[in-house]
Amino acid sequence: MITSNLGVIYFDLMTSHREIGEWFANAATGFAVTDLRGNIINANQTLAKIVDLTPGQISDANLFELTHPEDQSRHRGLLEKLLACEIPAFVIEKRYLRPDGSVVWVRNSVSLIDDEESRSRHVVSVCEDISQRKRAEEILEQQEQMAAIGRLTSSIIHEINNPLEAVLNLIYLARRSADLGEAGPYLRDAEEELGRACDITTQGLQFHRQSCTPTSTKMVEILQSVLALFKGKFKTARVRAEFRAEDAPELMCFAGEMRQVFVNLVGNAVDSMPDGGQLTVRTRPGTDWRTGDHGVRITIADTGRGMSLETRRRMYEAFYTTKGTEGSGLGLWVTAKIVRKHRGCIHVRSKSMARSGGTAFTLVFPYAGALGKTAGIQEHAA
Repeated sequence: MITSNLGVIYFDLMTSHREIGEWFANAATGFAVTDLRGNIINANQTLAKIVDLTPGQISDANLFELTHPEDQSRHRGLLEKLLACEIPAFVIEKRYLRPDGSVVWVRNSVSLIDDEESRSRHVVSVCEDISQRKRAEEILEQQEQMAAIGRLTSSIIHEINNPLEAVLNLIYLARRSADLGEAGPYLRDAEEELGRACDITTQGLQFHRQSCTPTSTKMVEILQSVLALFKGKFKTARVRAEFRAEDAPELMCFAGEMRQVFVNLVGNAVDSMPDGGQLTVRTRPGTDWRTGDHGVRITIADTGRGMSLETRRRMYEAFYTTKGTEGSGLGLWVTAKIVRKHRGCIHVRSKSMARSGGTAFTLVFPYAGALGKTAGIQEHAA
């Protein structure tokens, strides 16, 4: 038996599933040998406990049928590649459904063996219960979302305060007017300023609203709403913001989560330019360079200090931050999880130089977004 660095377990082709079953009978991790359709031939008690079945029930179960419906297509897709010898093995994080309807998150390492006794191919799955880790990640994601809302609060207050101050001044002028005709222009301007404050409030409320299912959303509108909330911060930080939109591509997505991604990236870009600079945000139709799928391409580029090699290597790690006590270290970690959830990928280019540094994040999503195919993250240093 050999264990790779990825934790995938490979077996000698002459090893029978009976021998392997004996090795894993009392293991702390779940184990199963199935046929190619997912019917269990051999499983240990740990796997039975994970899916809340008795040893007798687990022997008659089917791993595909136990898999959550939303995760079945991903698992089948990887299994097809395994059977076609396109990959030697694979690791997948997915959910099993227990008899009471509850969900358990698992990490499955899956390999193939050739059984010499029956002259057939079997699938070996080594299963680890990661439910506690998933629950902890969910709590961290919620905390980061609340922190992101908090970081926007100062910008929103500033943006709302400006029109409200203007309204007070205009009403004062209207009250001192000799007649309604003279007061009319002041009142019209006050109405426009109140409308502006209303728009800012609406955009702020949209940030934390979240639907249960992905909806087709225009990326232009989401990016515009995020940039509007940063206007005050742009002015204070002396950052020139430019938005370019080619066409109006739509994405099947959770709009609230996508806003969080862009708030994280725009906020980091502004923080990287303490002496001012240029922020360029661009959206257009694009193509995923990994799959050839057509979709949406968003680029957020700044002329800031850039990132070191160490930062680029660790930037998606939870709690890693270069901002000291001012940073939670969860922004890019959550961003990466949201991008994966929407089946997208991230490409990063960064140059760390005193006078000509900068960073560009490019995100590409298939139009199907959260309903699309596999995900990935790529990072390249300039």
